[in-house]
Amino acid sequence: MKILIVGGGIAGLAMARALELQGLSADLIERRADVPQEGTGLYLPGNAARAVQALGLTDSIARVAMPITTQRILDNRGKPLSITQTADVWSSCGPCLALPRAALHTALRESLRSTDLRFGTSIACIEQRGTKSLATFSDDTSGEYDLVIGADGIHSQVRQNLFPDVRPSYTGNVCWRFITRDIVGVDGWTVMLGDGMSLLAIPIGGDQVYVYADMAVSELEAQRNLTELPQRALLDAFSAPLSPLITHMPAPGQIHASRIEQVVMEDWVKGHGVLIGDAAHASSPSMAEGAAMAMEDALVLAETLATASNISEALVEYTRRRKPRVDWVQKQCAARDKMRGLPGWARIPLLKLAGNKLYKRSYTPLTEPI
Repeated sequence: MKILIVGGGIAGLAMARALELQGLSADLIERRADVPQEGTGLYLPGNAARAVQALGLTDSIARVAMPITTQRILDNRGKPLSITQTADVWSSCGPCLALPRAALHTALRESLRSTDLRFGTSIACIEQRGTKSLATFSDDTSGEYDLVIGADGIHSQVRQNLFPDVRPSYTGNVCWRFITRDIVGVDGWTVMLGDGMSLLAIPIGGDQVYVYADMAVSELEAQRNLTELPQRALLDAFSAPLSPLITHMPAPGQIHASRIEQVVMEDWVKGHGVLIGDAAHASSPSMAEGAAMAMEDALVLAETLATASNISEALVEYTRRRKPRVDWVQKQCAARDKMRGLPGWARIPLLKLAGNKLYKRSYTPLTEPI
């Protein structure tokens, strides 16, 4: 079975690793010249930690990750609204973890043995020819494959080839992400909620903290250049304990800004082409399930390819197992975003009374086996 993976991010590298664990191998192309060694932080809920274990990476990740035992929600003045002990939900899966995103990339890449990696190469065209796909690359080379796996993110070229009518949709928020020195002593996942804005900080080890801020803006505003962090607006909106982190930003080039978009599809398979991760089902980050869903996709798809009698059967089984779980996450993301968008007089009492219950309701289904 000749397999092509398009995309060398978490989804693509996890796919390659999962295939190798099943005795299969693939070619992997990535448009960037190399896997990034810098970037932002990453929060892994318990089901993501379980996926890391299934990929055989527990030891390497444990060396660089911070266990996250609490999730605290504060109002914009720092008053506690709810606190969740993460083990109350995730004890059957694994610990919640936080780490630099590049550390997971490195662990995945260094785990590969038989995958043929080609960086600085993108997909130009995919032509399906019966049960085969002819892939043409940006360097004018080509190859014929039994299966093409699109793991190339929210603006997937593979999806554009297979499903040209599908486009990401704007969720109503833009976000800014960066890593800075932890000058305030963040001791767990901590978010402050304001009207139409949020500010999140997560320790990632080495006296560093991952900071995420988002803001509700109109579609028209989101089309403008929003790369500059709205420092004044955030300082006006939020007080201690997290506001000092806004005054200790890194250089502008190290702040990652983006529109928050989602991809909702009924089917991820066309012929012998299939989408995984954000290419198939990008969601808002409110559930922090992007990496978890990508790694779970990879594990399930590799398993079905190794056990099914043919590729078509494997892809049907992959969709059957993954679609309900992904649909749940996307539904919960929408519900959590709607709750965060409520005015303070409605949002604050809700979180005070039911914050823990809402957390358990959202995440308990994800503790079930994949």
